Amino acid sequence: MQLYQEKIGPVQLALLETDKFKSTRIVFKFRAPLDEKTVTKRALLAMLFETSNQTYPNQTDFRKKLAYLYGANFYTTVEKKGNEHIISAVFDMVDADLVPDGENLLAEAFAFIEQVFFNPLVKNQAFDEETVEREKTNLQSRLEGIYDDKARYANRRLQEEMFAEDVFRVPASGLVEEIRQIDATNLFTYYQEWLKTDAIDVYVCGRISRNTLIPYLEKLVFPNRKNQMAQFTTNTARKEAQYVYDVQPINQGKLAIGYQTNTLFGDADFVALQLGNGLLGGYANSKIFVNVREKESLAYSASSRVDSFKGYLLISAGIDEANYEKALAIILEQVAAMKAGDFTEEELAQTKEMYINQLLETTDQAQGMIEISYNNQLRASDLDPENWIRKIEQTTKEEVLAAIRKIELDTVYFLSRGVTEHA
Repeated sequence: MQLYQEKIGPVQLALLETDKFKSTRIVFKFRAPLDEKTVTKRALLAMLFETSNQTYPNQTDFRKKLAYLYGANFYTTVEKKGNEHIISAVFDMVDADLVPDGENLLAEAFAFIEQVFFNPLVKNQAFDEETVEREKTNLQSRLEGIYDDKARYANRRLQEEMFAEDVFRVPASGLVEEIRQIDATNLFTYYQEWLKTDAIDVYVCGRISRNTLIPYLEKLVFPNRKNQMAQFTTNTARKEAQYVYDVQPINQGKLAIGYQTNTLFGDADFVALQLGNGLLGGYANSKIFVNVREKESLAYSASSRVDSFKGYLLISAGIDEANYEKALAIILEQVAAMKAGDFTEEELAQTKEMYINQLLETTDQAQGMIEISYNNQLRASDLDPENWIRKIEQTTKEEVLAAIRKIELDTVYFLSRGVTEHA
């Protein structure tokens, strides 16, 4: 794979030129600071982008055009990385060299993308009201659906409590209470601001040359804007961990434990922390999985993961309410054991192998390669797959120990029926 980077007006291009795939993936990433006042509008904008525009004013026309482009696919997502909110717009199509009229396919693809961003379904300075109201209903259903997924709900509540004084508490997908205040007019007003201010990155992955690609990007005339450097910071753990209990009529308790890691993607000890998390709860051979789920049979599910752009570690477990005290104690014992260096070189070697395999699986997909490249761009890091694997192989037990010793308990959250009292 060859990585080519260039600034084209306000757009930062990264071309991942490779013949590994039989498709070409084009991904636009629009980034702005995470803000409680705009996050729901951004989520709705993303939904409108994949629904209709002036040229394709309904879902039937929209999808018919994609089908005509040899079954191309277009969709949007929203996410947050630290305190940055990101809208991704993904256009996936067959490699132009594999179809008879391939020369026109790329031109048609970018013409479609141009309609999405620059020609929305608008009348009298407002989005189409019927479309907006429908997507507001869809968004509300989606957000309320999180309440029914108790594991996701518990993790969301942990974030709200753990980052109560930080905008990171705000979910990337928006807030139910904000939906009612949005209408076709004020959403279009925000769209105009979005078009002028978001930081824009475009990633193209496939068998395509720079000379072929650049003319199409130059036709997308985004207004010039100030450079927005992404800001990522870790949080300090509270002096005494807080314990939060919620009660709902559920059958299985949901335990979520948050640690501040003081480590971000690309930091010198980032890989060491990832290996530490793998040993703690990231894989099937980890301490939490083996001791909490397998040996003690205290959890239906138990694992840990790291958010590398906010610097926190999340331990999640589904348990019987009556086992809360014992399960929590054993989980905390596993963290203490890691900090004491209670893991072998053999266990570390196994975790390294699984970590490398996971990374290789990621690079087997165009989107995986794009996300790795974007993460490196955001953090000015050098963790391309080859270098990443080298760092995994070279990381020592002492380095893993130093990284895991930095994590600090911040918040314990438990969602249950409320039958058992907790100390």
